[in-house]
Amino acid sequence: MRTKLSLPSLRRAGLLGLPLRLLVLLMLLPLLAFTLVDWILPVDLSPRPGSRVVLANDSSPLRAFADQEGLWRYPISIDQVSPLYLDALIHYEDRYFYRHPGVNPFSLLRAIGQAIRSGTIVSGGSTLTMQVARMRYPEPRTLIGKGKELVRALQLERHYSKAEILTYYLNQAPFGGTIEGVQAAALRYFGYGAKELTHAQAALLAVLPQAPTRYRPDRNPAAATQARNKVIDRLVGYAVWSANDARQAKMETVTSLGLNNYQQAPLLARRLAKARSQALIQTPIIASWQISTERLLRDQANQLGEQVSMAALVMENATGYVRVYAGSADFGDLERFGHVDMVPALRSPGSTLKPFIYGLAIDAGLIHSASLLMDVPLRFSDYQPENFSGGFSGPVSVAQSLTRSLNVPAVQVLEQLGPVPFYLSLQQAGAKLQLPANSRPNLAIALGGLGTNLESLVRLYSALDHGGVTQAPRFTLDSPKVERRLLSPGSAWIIRKLLADAPNAPPGIAVKTGTSYGFRDSWAIGLVDGYTLGVWVGKPDGTPLTGHNGRQTAVPLLVTIAARLPGQNRLPEQPASVSAAEICWPTGQPEATEQCDETRPAWLLNQLAPATWMATAEHSVSLQASLQSMRLALDSQLQVPFGCPVAAATTIKTFWPLPLQPWLPIARRTHTRLVPFDPRCTKPSAATRAVPLAIAGIRAGDAIQVLEGQQPLLSLTAEGGQAPFYWYINGQLQDNHQGQLSLAPMAAHQYEIVLMDSFGQLDRQILDAF
Repeated sequence: MRTKLSLPSLRRAGLLGLPLRLLVLLMLLPLLAFTLVDWILPVDLSPRPGSRVVLANDSSPLRAFADQEGLWRYPISIDQVSPLYLDALIHYEDRYFYRHPGVNPFSLLRAIGQAIRSGTIVSGGSTLTMQVARMRYPEPRTLIGKGKELVRALQLERHYSKAEILTYYLNQAPFGGTIEGVQAAALRYFGYGAKELTHAQAALLAVLPQAPTRYRPDRNPAAATQARNKVIDRLVGYAVWSANDARQAKMETVTSLGLNNYQQAPLLARRLAKARSQALIQTPIIASWQISTERLLRDQANQLGEQVSMAALVMENATGYVRVYAGSADFGDLERFGHVDMVPALRSPGSTLKPFIYGLAIDAGLIHSASLLMDVPLRFSDYQPENFSGGFSGPVSVAQSLTRSLNVPAVQVLEQLGPVPFYLSLQQAGAKLQLPANSRPNLAIALGGLGTNLESLVRLYSALDHGGVTQAPRFTLDSPKVERRLLSPGSAWIIRKLLADAPNAPPGIAVKTGTSYGFRDSWAIGLVDGYTLGVWVGKPDGTPLTGHNGRQTAVPLLVTIAARLPGQNRLPEQPASVSAAEICWPTGQPEATEQCDETRPAWLLNQLAPATWMATAEHSVSLQASLQSMRLALDSQLQVPFGCPVAAATTIKTFWPLPLQPWLPIARRTHTRLVPFDPRCTKPSAATRAVPLAIAGIRAGDAIQVLEGQQPLLSLTAEGGQAPFYWYINGQLQDNHQGQLSLAPMAAHQYEIVLMDSFGQLDRQILDAF
């Protein structure tokens, strides 16, 4: 018996339901498979390690560093790319980029049909997303590889936005040789960034990744022109660009600058690339200032001879931003050690620290701007400094000592201030300092007896234009602002004022120079219009640059750099703590009733007028020793000792510091101011009157013969006078305050022997040895 098949019976048997389930299952399987693949093999768009790019203040590249594979790739975002390029790229490569899910089936079918008809691949049918998938996950150019590329494209679209996918393309697309990304291509071929592309350049870069070798404008300009024009025509056909835009674009000649990378501020860029990990490092450097300064240093170094290098730093005091950083005269010149960065290099600063000796001493209440100092041969324990010129000036003010960069007065002030507190003050203000091995701060640091660098000097000097607060140089826009107090606002203002008003100061610039021992380093640090400028000149290997010093060599360079800065010199507003006054010499006090030999204008801090120091700290003489109270007869005006019945009145006589006596006019010397005793009184003791001083053991016109193999010894004695005694041999103070001195003359020498006693009396003799 045959069973009749009917629709109900088929449904009851489940024969129609099986194909439907299979159909549903077949439809779900790809989705399930895709989900499984997406879970097992996730995608990401993490950029490959790219070039390190150091940018100027305006985001123009200063220097770039290739990645580990030698590729040049400059990170860029969509908004930093010309809209012309985006239009050309989207409409030429993937017109429906913003509509498809990563794969355009119509493009794929078209590509397959073209391949079947022509027997070869005419177009790949790849979307931009598929190209990104191929860049991120490269596969062999096979059917299986193409299938993987399709899956990866779908994955990317599932997890990333169109903007993220496009950004990856902009940064990773190949543009020929070692160039990847549109920014690197624009800089390499045209000399500027992708933001400034023309129609013609945008079209060329849109097509270049299709055949990076064949279309390279520097190697195949004809092929590049043909490919570019094809893009232009297509955009006109799509009504994206006008016919006029196309006509002008085709008139541009395909050229290439052939630039591999940039080399502005190369040493700063190298320094930052070593210290930072980010791909883009933005500095506050002003590119035009940087370029002109580098050119200036290179030209000036060529005039000074071989192996000479230079460094310059320009910092904005209000912000700390470094606007110019030139670490050497010529980065590419190996003979000049151009690869050595002299901005952080530790060198002897010469006299450049002197302003801070005086500034800290003003804050400590030890001096004012017109305090009387002694530029004479002085010995400080076992240390006897000399001036750069080799001579001495006698009595000088703080202002004169600073602006003439005298050594002995600076050491005299540092002795009173203390070398250790001075050293610690500079260190706490942010300066990098280095002492010789196994040593501690001593008086030699006043004249460059330690190591520091251009960066630290610029930081210290910024305090003079920033209320006494140092500003740490900031080499990147995102580096923190670091300020440290060094001086009070009043002290900083006074020191800056003295430097700006110096007779030898360049117009509009407060400047201090320095020259290290042996002419190894020449320095000039200046303040102008809110900027601190620092210049170093020398040889990086430490050999002398004989005959050159800070004022002769470094100052002209600094002045030229300063002339390129905007504005005029701006002196900070005078603080309320600073006042002007007239003070007296030799006391250093404001003009009063005591004898006043000279009046000097002075800047006082908090209206303090410290007294003059009469000698060094080791051989100190109190102020009272220079102001002596005397009883003078009312009629004869001669000195009357106590106990004498002659009518007298007390008066005060002022005496100058003993070490200054040889440099004073005779009328100001102590022995001429000692008033004789009135003969009507009992004869005073020897201790109360000056006994004439003379050098015994030698007479005027004496000479001595030094025989070969013999060493004569000359014994000199002080006759008269009042101890202690001060012996000078050829201007050098001897470490002997007794009444006797031994001298061993050498042949073919002349000796000037000067003796001074505690009353300031002098005797002088000349001895010739032959």
